[in-house]
Amino acid sequence: MQNKHSRNIFQLFVHKLDNINFGIGKERDYFVENLSMIVSSGMSILSAISAVEQEVRSRSMKRVLKVLRDDIESGSPLWKAFQKARIFSDHTISLVRIGEESGKLSQNLKLIAEQDAKERALRSKIRSAMMYPVFVMSITVIIGVAIALFILPRLASVFLQLRIDLPFLTKVLIVAGKFLGDYGHIAFPIIFFVLGVIIYFVFYYSETKFIGQKILFSFPGVKELLQEVELTRFGYLLGTLINAGLPVTTALDSLQKATLFLQYKSLYTHLRDSIDEGNSFQKSFLKYRNSSKLIPVTIQQLLFAGELSGNLSDTLLKISVTYEVKAENTTKNLTIILEPILLVIVWLGVVSVALAVIIPIYSLIGGFNNESSENPEQIITIEEAKIVKNVIEESTSSTSSITEMKSVNKLRILSTGIGYLNVRDKPTIQGEVINKIQTGEIFEYTNDDGGWYKIILYDGKSGWVFKEYVEIIKTQ
Repeated sequence: MQNKHSRNIFQLFVHKLDNINFGIGKERDYFVENLSMIVSSGMSILSAISAVEQEVRSRSMKRVLKVLRDDIESGSPLWKAFQKARIFSDHTISLVRIGEESGKLSQNLKLIAEQDAKERALRSKIRSAMMYPVFVMSITVIIGVAIALFILPRLASVFLQLRIDLPFLTKVLIVAGKFLGDYGHIAFPIIFFVLGVIIYFVFYYSETKFIGQKILFSFPGVKELLQEVELTRFGYLLGTLINAGLPVTTALDSLQKATLFLQYKSLYTHLRDSIDEGNSFQKSFLKYRNSSKLIPVTIQQLLFAGELSGNLSDTLLKISVTYEVKAENTTKNLTIILEPILLVIVWLGVVSVALAVIIPIYSLIGGFNNESSENPEQIITIEEAKIVKNVIEESTSSTSSITEMKSVNKLRILSTGIGYLNVRDKPTIQGEVINKIQTGEIFEYTNDDGGWYKIILYDGKSGWVFKEYVEIIKTQ
């Protein structure tokens, strides 16, 4: 009886787990995009859903499409079927409803597909901007763990044999080395687990992720990028929803649910409630404390003008286009902004370890010199010489893996008179033009051939530029 009860519980758990829509976001976007194209060609909704269903792979999405098809066959409108599926956003459902009622379903489905593509692009900008610092810090952590596990314990055992007063940094190094030598295999899994929990609660848990967002908004460059991404979303989503016929309050409610940042959620909620009470955008912004830190005053003025002239949706879409370009440029330059900060962090770690290793060596050698000057007949013992030799070898091996960092050669694109510079596939004027880069942009270069430099483009590809239009950036 007990085994049967346990089996029933397990089956229920499996059933619940099977109904979770893992990774359904991409399939959902694919469905809407293809549904838009098929419906615009003149096919019925049921035929369009059946056609898309044949291409869908995940079982979760197939179940959703079956629910949609069954509801529509029973006479339910598409927007209600979308609502019942519980995988579509509120503004998607609203646009589908308006499209069905106005006879513009195919246009609104296309609009939804464009919105989804825009949202993916915005998220991609944030991810690509953070890849470089995350990569550098990950490599630093890996090297640090390797040193802590394999080098610090050996250094600690060597330093313990020295008959001198050790500085504080070295004592810390010895304690850490002994601890990691004895308990490193247990300590590091615990440390990484704790870090994972902290990262989850700081950046992902709904009740505490405001802490992580405050941290991100405090970083130079990152703050600008996040604000530009959010203003792009603000302009595009709000503009398209209003243009499609949704009330401003409904559009703001959808925007509030779509944004990732809590401080913007709070602002959009305030705007929605204030406008619902009959206030204008101008009064609503004035009532919100520090609204200019989230929405620049110039953007607020544009919204006021658009509201008065009746061109609010067009104004919002123009704001979106402007800030999308800004976000693109900020993404390209963010690595240049963050690079000095990352180098300082790595440098501090290297210097700390180096000082902890080198200072005792100089103290030991200085002590030997003093003793030999007072008593010329006294000579350093073989054992002490071996200790010094071991310390030097250990310190060399521990720092060489970090300090051997290749210098990065960079150049800046100068004015060409036409606003851009051609990138060619060969170091010759006859080479094929493979890209055009803007004045002022900065690139790494790996080679030079006469009057040409080979640069690395943002997409990882390489090409050649003429040296007359570049300026070499000197690095330390």
